[in-house]
Amino acid sequence: MNLDRWRQVADLYEAVVGPEPAVGAALLAEACRGDSNLRREVESLLAHEHTRLIVDQEMLGVAAVVLEGMSRLQPGTTLGPYRVDAFIGAGGMGEVYRARDEKLNRDIALKVLPESLTQDPDLIPLFTREATVLALLNHPNIAAIYGFEDGGDVHALVLELVEGPTLADRIARGPLALAEALAIARQIADALVAAHEHGVIHRDLKPANIKVCDDGTVKVLDFGLAKSVQDGRSPQSADAPLRSPSQSPSVMSPVVTATGVILGTAAYMSPEQAKGRTADKRSDVWAFGCVLYEILTGTRAFDGEDVSDTLASVLKREPDWTALP
Repeated sequence: MNLDRWRQVADLYEAVVGPEPAVGAALLAEACRGDSNLRREVESLLAHEHTRLIVDQEMLGVAAVVLEGMSRLQPGTTLGPYRVDAFIGAGGMGEVYRARDEKLNRDIALKVLPESLTQDPDLIPLFTREATVLALLNHPNIAAIYGFEDGGDVHALVLELVEGPTLADRIARGPLALAEALAIARQIADALVAAHEHGVIHRDLKPANIKVCDDGTVKVLDFGLAKSVQDGRSPQSADAPLRSPSQSPSVMSPVVTATGVILGTAAYMSPEQAKGRTADKRSDVWAFGCVLYEILTGTRAFDGEDVSDTLASVLKREPDWTALP
């Protein structure tokens, strides 16, 4: 399913899920006249008990690259003072490249919004907001931001290049020893505390967004879904300007796009996020618990064959506590 078709399905789903069943059925029949595949795709979503379509944050970026058929920037491309050296990978809402800062003579990472995602009016502000959020933070366990480049239709974050495997790569080899697990977990917790003290909630903490350097230093990455806490805004006010921590209360809106799509990673979503409700720092604490469980056991605390099964596990089941060492 390409992105245009996906958006068509999501828009129609949102249109028919709200009204009374009879009205929704009539709308669906009219909209799908002559397109039985569209009706089947929407009905498969309606069959789930959740009222919002939830899209895995990492898969959105990967799908964008697959649909475009190639990475957006080729080696040798320049963006401002930065020369692209290699495509690293796709995750969340960005393609990530190794690049060279030719002014300061250092390697950096460029996170670029894929071209296919620039058509969604909700995603561009969400992407550029990551730069503003990271600018609030200065902590040894949070990957730093150096700047933002906007070259016409190319939007790029200039980030610290963090070498080493992700925590997901480490866990793939099996559970970590208790001492190593606690050393990593403490650093993740320190990063979250620093973010929360500045009024920032990550909202997509998971092993793939955490890197472990060769010297044991942990770096929390990808604040693409993070947002500074807002003052007096409705949960739908996703484009409101960032405020300083002193102006901010303790809750934030979930990430819900205009088509009713909740962005996140199902296995690490807190129940309130999965239901599309407002989130606060406790949502990060929940995700931290999921990550710690996975470090210690080598398996996810909540899992399933697909997104719906995983969310059902989050909402209704306890983790297998006997798996803990």
